Amino acid sequence: MLGMSLGQTNQGSADARRDLKQQLPLIGGFVLLLLVAAGAMMLVITNQHFAEGVAHTLEVRSTAYRLLVQAQDAETGQRGFLLTGNRVYLDPYEQGRLAAPKALADLRRLVDGNAVQLAEVARLEVALNAKLAELAKTVDLASKGDHDAAIARVKQNTGNTLMQDIRNSIDLIEDEEGRNEGRQMTVLSVSNKLLAAASLAGLVIVVALAGYAILANSRATRRLLATQDELRHTNENLEGIVAERISELQSANDEIQRFAYIVSHDLRAPLVNVMGFTSELDAVRADIATFLTEVEQEAPRLVTVDRRMAIETDLPEALGFIRSSTAKMDRLINAILKLSREGRRVLTPEEIDLRALVVAQGESLSQQLEGAEAKLVVAEDLPGLVSDRLAVEQIFGNLIENAVKYLQKGRPGHIEVRGRTQGAYVHYDIEDNGRGIEAKDYERVFELFRRSGEQDKPGEGIGLAYVRNLARRLGGNVAVRSEFGKGSTFTVTLPATFNTRSAKPTAAAKQAPAAPKTRAA
Repeated sequence: MLGMSLGQTNQGSADARRDLKQQLPLIGGFVLLLLVAAGAMMLVITNQHFAEGVAHTLEVRSTAYRLLVQAQDAETGQRGFLLTGNRVYLDPYEQGRLAAPKALADLRRLVDGNAVQLAEVARLEVALNAKLAELAKTVDLASKGDHDAAIARVKQNTGNTLMQDIRNSIDLIEDEEGRNEGRQMTVLSVSNKLLAAASLAGLVIVVALAGYAILANSRATRRLLATQDELRHTNENLEGIVAERISELQSANDEIQRFAYIVSHDLRAPLVNVMGFTSELDAVRADIATFLTEVEQEAPRLVTVDRRMAIETDLPEALGFIRSSTAKMDRLINAILKLSREGRRVLTPEEIDLRALVVAQGESLSQQLEGAEAKLVVAEDLPGLVSDRLAVEQIFGNLIENAVKYLQKGRPGHIEVRGRTQGAYVHYDIEDNGRGIEAKDYERVFELFRRSGEQDKPGEGIGLAYVRNLARRLGGNVAVRSEFGKGSTFTVTLPATFNTRSAKPTAAAKQAPAAPKTRAA
């Protein structure tokens, strides 16, 4: 007894170390995913900052251009009044004279903090004030009737020189803002690429974690099956030890399933953050696009093709890639959660009329069958069984729906369901005349997130893996035979009567016998 206790203690320690070793990659992957999500959020914040910088640059250039237009309006009104004496021309002069100082104040506010731009604004202010004073003097002389003196003052060419100084200052301000905008757009482009790379990295990590979780679960299940097979050949006096060992292995398997569920559930938090900040970035992009349109209406020369393409094409493309990646991540996480939940559901056996069940499945797919010009044939003598109804419905529903989905275009579809009893097991064949599966992919199609053939139908590569998992929980198995281009036959093997001891597939269930018909339809 002492030797047995020591052996059990050592075995328990080994199991704990093995469980910890299996969980470490999952924990490490989860931490890595959190780091990727944090990096993605930082990139989103950086993008928002530089997008606001681009909007600010456009506003500065728009304000500078508005000031120039107002100064020119004032000069145009002055010249019209001096040439014609008609006071109507004083309207644009007055509007420009009053609006130009306000535009200058707005410009000074916008460049506050930029020493280079503030110095240029100061020079612009001197030229603008001198120009407005020159305009006011000539208009005042003409208004008092001294037209010759006003014309003589204009001919001194002082006003033209001041106007040229204004134009030069505004050009320098716009050139500086153009350089700032170029630098900001370059950083924004690099940041968008990094954000897309971070999203892709997150997707890869999720897939890797999912694959490892399924692999770890599969290994635990195989260990459990091997232990059960070994214990069946032990002496009756060892039944207590056998029960204890099975319980330990089942607990380890349940712990892995619970851990996979927790990890998959917690992956949603960083994913939601990425999706939320992406929406905020898209809102900022829409504001910039609206402002760019307004600037283009007032000052077309400020809006270049590259700038418009960056706002209206490059940014939406990057955001679209991020959204599609996060949506795929969400679907993969849902798949992991679904498999984990199904693994914990209590199976409840009941008597099932399988023919009625399959006919009902066909009626629910009648619209798809009509659209594919297909016919579902259910054998009259389809044997029933005692099993979990929900699991059986999901197995046959998935297989029939797959058969309809992958029918060959241009060929009337034919799907046939038949069955036979052999010993303690019932074998069901779902045969179709669809596109078929290549021999190298017979096992690949049952792997999680793996698909074969032409990828022209929606799906994540989950359905058949889910079907096989359900069949094995019921003590059976699913296998496939196919002739590429002609059709496939999926064989579902289940115990005729489900019980707790048939909750995992036996060797007989794993070796699904060939169907009586040799045709792969």
